[in-house]
This record gives sequence, structure tokens and C-alpha cells, in this order.
Amino acid sequence: MNDGLTDAVRRFQWFYACHVKAPHELVEHSALSLTETRVLFAVMHAGTCTAANISRTLGLDTGYLSRMLTQFECAGLIERQPFSGDARRHQVSLTTDGETALAVVSTHVRDEVSAALDAMTPDERAQLLASMGCVQRLLAPAGDAQRVRLRGPRPGDFGWIVEREAHLAPGGMQSQRKWETRTATVVADYLTAPDPLRNGCWIAEQDGVSVGASLLIGMSAGSARLSALFVEPGVRRGGIARRLVKACVTFATESGYDRIVCAIDLNPAPIAPLLLHFGFEELSGQGEWEKRLKGPAAI
Repeated sequence: MNDGLTDAVRRFQWFYACHVKAPHELVEHSALSLTETRVLFAVMHAGTCTAANISRTLGLDTGYLSRMLTQFECAGLIERQPFSGDARRHQVSLTTDGETALAVVSTHVRDEVSAALDAMTPDERAQLLASMGCVQRLLAPAGDAQRVRLRGPRPGDFGWIVEREAHLAPGGMQSQRKWETRTATVVADYLTAPDPLRNGCWIAEQDGVSVGASLLIGMSAGSARLSALFVEPGVRRGGIARRLVKACVTFATESGYDRIVCAIDLNPAPIAPLLLHFGFEELSGQGEWEKRLKGPAAI
């Protein structure tokens, strides 16, 4: 465990608690205890859930939680209905009284957050939103569902591509500067291409946060190059790189290219298995891979 990183996370938690109070830090506005407030908020956000869902989400002992839910039910804060197909399980949802019990706390939470956001400029709010998305993505449990979509580039995306490829490059500062120069040249070629409709760029977004990108640039009437491809650490297992390459292959095919080429060192992470999956073949001794889109070798 990195003690320095652990201390940094704890400092951030304390900073957040002091400046933008979370619901469980506003229990002075409610007759409920800290844990009771957390449980009711979990039910509220889920809409309808089971006790097992709440136990996993909050890390609570099932027996302790069961007794608490019984107390809530007796107080009229929640209702439990038999789960469809399994009478031993119950679906939990808030009653009107339960929603009222949380209303005061919710109002104070919104007021605290709104006060913090009102002091920011629109650009600062956008930066905050993106940063929170990154924190949520990196700290989320591995089993959480990933909502990923591919989109076209927006203003600022190309600068982000250069910055992220440089940051993710292996080696020290010299290697990163070399990679930054290479990616900046690639981006310049993309932006100054005589026929921009023959080039393609895709940004992968996960829950609204940019987590990867790919660039396809025409080299000639018949050839295109997969010139940039990266995915942020921690999300590669979600199949994002595969979707980015597939977008390039589909675009190149529809644009009438005969082939796609790319360098094996395109990405700091090994991509040979990914290229093989899409039918790329290694060009012996040239350090490049090629996929034929037309003719007998096309897949």
C-alpha cells in the first residue's frame, strides 16, 4: 500500500467533507443516526431494492441491517413486498413518510452543493464535473457496469489526446516528450488534411468522461493509417480499445480504402492480440501491421 497515496485520499475526503457536506455529514438536521440516514438514502437512490443490495452497497452486516429495516417498517418509513418468484426475499422502498424524513436533509445537501457551485465559473464547473467522473471511475468496484459510448471530436479533444498519450508513454520524461511530439505531429496531420472527410477520430466516453481515443488518417487514395490509439488505465477490460479499432476498420471500409496500416508501438500497452482479432497481419521486418480491406486477404 502506498502510504503517501492513502494519506492524499484521506486529505481529499476531509477537504470534501468540510467544503461540500455529504448527506451523512448533515445528520444534525435529522432525528436519524448516521447509519440510518445512509440506509434510507441508499433505498431512495435505488428506488426499489433488496436488503442484500443495501448490505453490499454499504458494507453492513445483514442481521444488523434486517433489524434496522424492521424498525423502519414499524415507523412507517419503508415498506417491504415479497420479491417476485422468491417469497424469502423482499423488495424495499420508501413510503411517503420515509421521503419526508429525508426531505430536510436533502434540502440542506442541495443548498450546500449549490453554494459551492455558484462561486464557480462555467469552465470551472465543467472541469469539476470531468474530475468527479474520473474519481468515480477509478474508485468504483471492478464489477460496476460501465456505460461507454463513442463520439466524434469536440474542441479541446485533440489537445487532450496529445497530453494523455504523452502521459501514458512508457519510460521517463525524455520518452514522454518524444511521444508528445509524435502525437502532436499526428494531430496536426489530421487537422490539416486536404480531405478531412477521409479521416476519422473517435472519443470513448464512460459516464461522460473521456477515457480513450483513436485516429485514422488517410495516407493515399487506397491506404489509411491507424495513427493513435489509447485507453485510460483501469478501463481496458471493458472492451473499449476493441470498439475504437472496430470504428476505424468500419470507417475505412465504408470510405473505400484498400488497407489499414499501423505501427506495433502505437500504444504503450501491447496491442498485437487486438490487431490479430481484427485480421491485421504483421509486415515482416517493417515494425508495422496491415489489414487488407479488399482482395483475397480481406476479412
